[in-house]
Amino acid sequence: GCEYCRFTGYRGRTGIYEILNLTESIRELILTRTSSQQIKHKAISQGMRTLRQDGLYKVSKGLTSFAEVLRVTQLEELHED
Repeated sequence: GCEYCRFTGYRGRTGIYEILNLTESIRELILTRTSSQQIKHKAISQGMRTLRQDGLYKVSKGLTSFAEVLRVTQLEELHED
């Protein structure tokens, strides 16, 4: 690191993303006013990557640090309903 990157070894910003694909089953959950937690659980079961998962992927690619991902994301707690 250097003074420019505040001795982190990283420079600039890297986004982390959570993208919800609107499948027919997700659409039905939305239309029946299902809780956001249940919708998220269904989306994850269909392959959606959460913010933390996307951040950890970017850690594995050397784009950011583990500490930064933990700082900017919350632990996902999914409960079976």
